[in-house]
Amino acid sequence: MDKPKKNDPHPALAAFEAFNKVFKEFEETKVERIKCWEYFNCERAKNGCCSAYTKSAGRRCWLVAGTLSGGEPDCPRAKALKSCKECEFYKKIKRGEF
Repeated sequence: MDKPKKNDPHPALAAFEAFNKVFKEFEETKVERIKCWEYFNCERAKNGCCSAYTKSAGRRCWLVAGTLSGGEPDCPRAKALKSCKECEFYKKIKRGEF
């Protein structure tokens, strides 16, 4: 195995710097992804009554407004389902469709 030269950065430092460069580029590329209230054209969000909207959880709505939040569902769609896992938006998010 070759010895690293004195001017070569430590392999861990080189890996960190490479990761940091890619991550910085990723952060600079803001991709707007659809939120649940946009997907469903939700009137409750427009009125400020939706907990997913008020907590900025539009891609994780089931954690705050639905059947997987541990409380009583806030979302009318969630109330109509046994579980948010049955929701078309949840399924699409989990499949990585958007």
